[in-house]
Amino acid sequence: MSLTERVGKTMWQQLHFVLIAAGVFAAGCGGGAENTAHKTEVVQGLQVQKLQLQNVADELEAPGSVIAVSTAQVAARTMGTVLQVAVREGDTVKRGQVLAQLDERELASRWNAAQSGAQGATAGVTQATKALAAAQAQADVMKKTYDRYSYLKEQRSVSPQEFDEITAKQQAAQANLEQAMAGLRQAEAGASQAESEARAAQDVASNARVIAPFDGRVIRRTVEPGSFVSPGIPLFIVEDTSRYQLEATLPAEALAIVKKNAVARVELDALANKSLTGKVAEIEAGADPASHTLKARIDLPKEAGVQSGMFGRAFFGRGEKRALMVPVAALVNRGQLRGIYVVDDGGLVHWRVLTLGKPRGNQVEVLSGLTDGDTVVLNPGSQELDGKKNGVAPTGGEKHS
Repeated sequence: MSLTERVGKTMWQQLHFVLIAAGVFAAGCGGGAENTAHKTEVVQGLQVQKLQLQNVADELEAPGSVIAVSTAQVAARTMGTVLQVAVREGDTVKRGQVLAQLDERELASRWNAAQSGAQGATAGVTQATKALAAAQAQADVMKKTYDRYSYLKEQRSVSPQEFDEITAKQQAAQANLEQAMAGLRQAEAGASQAESEARAAQDVASNARVIAPFDGRVIRRTVEPGSFVSPGIPLFIVEDTSRYQLEATLPAEALAIVKKNAVARVELDALANKSLTGKVAEIEAGADPASHTLKARIDLPKEAGVQSGMFGRAFFGRGEKRALMVPVAALVNRGQLRGIYVVDDGGLVHWRVLTLGKPRGNQVEVLSGLTDGDTVVLNPGSQELDGKKNGVAPTGGEKHS
């Protein structure tokens, strides 16, 4: 065989091999597509629903925190060393109950000294009273004697010297009476001051007891036995547990909607799935120029579990709006994302991320991620549906299974 023939035969063999490989590849590609379509998993028993816009209540939302209507910072009214702390944080207390006891020995000694001073002053008043009575009696006697001598003088029955002596004695008795009166007044003033000092000392001694101002609960204490305290420094914070309010922050435009006594729906994060009805007790007349917000206090009903510090939201009705609502049970969580399974026109299921609004009962508003007319899976359960096919294609109705 010539060289030309051998080269031609080799080229023909190579071309034949390429054509065979190409045919196999083409057949493989066609068969793979057919297998892929064949392998798409069909899921039976899915309940689906075609979404439609609906009228829902349009509410103004205002976040806030629960506060007690009455809260008191309880401080000592005198300085001293704390001997005993009788309550802990969270304890329920009654009006007048002792919260802490200060060392009252020095205060008691001051009170005893003041009492002794008051008793001495009272004794001084008694003595001054007796002295005044004696001076009054002496002055009365001398007045009568002076009157008789005056008569005798007119009758020329006494000498001028005798009359002058009686006159001097009468004047001395009168001066002694006035001095006794002044002494009594001074003793009475001293006794009054001593009694005031004794009462003040007693009050100071009673200040050794730090007491609760009203019925409530101790929510904070900042003192321990052995601490030295001074007047005005808070030792306890006591709140009245009978009434609570939600102090909410509203945008400036709320002034046109929210008024005093307006009804608000209140939700507290700590009390999940429970809605309370409150009433606006106070609202600021104008918004803060920097933050463009204003504060409102909303009276809360007496409800078990409500405590100060809880975070919550108040909702004020302002009409209706059109919105898409989906059942909460239809939502699927993937990490920090929340979404829902959507069924397309061909019956394929796709997971779609949603932006959600506030829940309303067992439904939640969809802010973005769905449009009017989308069909969603209502019962996804825990199974992975993304890329699978719904066993019953949607026919355009409200709900399918």
